[in-house]
Amino acid sequence: MAEHLALAATEPPSLTPAEAEVLFARQPILDAGSRLAGYELLYRGESSSESPHAATSRVAASALSDLGLIHATGGAPAFLNVTTEFLLAMDPLPFGPEGVVLEIAADRVPDEPLIERLGRLRQHGYMLALDGYAGQPAAERLLDFGTLAKVDVHTIGTMQLVDLVAKLRGRGLRPVANGVDTHIEHDRCADAGFELFQGDFVCRPREIVGHNVPTASIGALRLAAGISAADTSVDELEKAISLDPGLSLRLLRFVNSAAFSLRHQIKSVRQAIVLLGPRTVRQWAMLLLLSGIDEQRGPLLITALSRGRTCEAIARRLGADDPDAYFFTGMLSVVDALLDQPMEDAVRDLPLSEDVIAALVDRAGGKGRTLTMAEACERGAWDDAALPSLDAGALAVLHVEALAWADGTAAGLV
Repeated sequence: MAEHLALAATEPPSLTPAEAEVLFARQPILDAGSRLAGYELLYRGESSSESPHAATSRVAASALSDLGLIHATGGAPAFLNVTTEFLLAMDPLPFGPEGVVLEIAADRVPDEPLIERLGRLRQHGYMLALDGYAGQPAAERLLDFGTLAKVDVHTIGTMQLVDLVAKLRGRGLRPVANGVDTHIEHDRCADAGFELFQGDFVCRPREIVGHNVPTASIGALRLAAGISAADTSVDELEKAISLDPGLSLRLLRFVNSAAFSLRHQIKSVRQAIVLLGPRTVRQWAMLLLLSGIDEQRGPLLITALSRGRTCEAIARRLGADDPDAYFFTGMLSVVDALLDQPMEDAVRDLPLSEDVIAALVDRAGGKGRTLTMAEACERGAWDDAALPSLDAGALAVLHVEALAWADGTAAGLV
């Protein structure tokens, strides 16, 4: 009974018909302290040929209702791209202002009906963000209604960025740096005065010369890699976890939390393995180890969880022999960012099989191809990752379910 309850707690919730029609990816937006400030939702409807207006309407009117938005972002603010046609046609909006940021294109010359509509949205508490702001004259009137402004930073020089930030702050808007691909670019934007940051830098290592990884972090990764092997016996798994008293304590505290709904308290690592199963304990132990390496990178841990779960789900759908190994490969795909090292250096001394190393370093082999598919899902590029035996819609469903599972799992660590 205890094993059944524990495993049930790790399964993602099934999607409702409405949610299955509106599938999304998301990209984190971080503040200056690398804390999660929200997610921009990237979505697709039933047909990839839908107009932006139709896709926006479908998202807003079905899956992303008040409760759907919370489900889609794990409770973080949701940044939604909306067209002006949608704003004018959908009145009132099908969701309230709490936890929502409406993104509108900054290059749209507003007419009076739109100006009036934006004014009413502000009066009702909705937050508006100008997307693609670059100082264009067309956006001058829109600035009066905005709370934030997103600037695509990869095509703009440093001095212009400083001027744009100063102008936005002078108008009372918070500047958001969009398209931040590296930590060097992040630092450039931070120096220019940006307060929020969005881009691929989240999952990439910092460019640090002569960086020494703390011994404790290396030890945690070696332990994580060691316990990820599917053929680890109960005795070996118990011994490996028990060698780290801190991990043992955190693991027992976690499995005795409300998330597992166990009738009786688990008092030892071995009891946890016997009752919950080696697979479940390996997953939780690895999660706890990775979360302890750099506690400031919460969004990166969510990515590791959802990526691992997506890899596992794809492997199961395609009939792979060892789907658990795909899960751990996905989880370990963020170790370069956790350690701020190139991947080949990060995994050099870890006890990993050759096929897992090839997947992590070169995206080679079956695990590497699955990892590439999971990363494409994170960008919303389901069509690029689709296979004849796993179409884009089915792949997107797997990814959305993985996101929901990752949010719920990470919440259990708090």
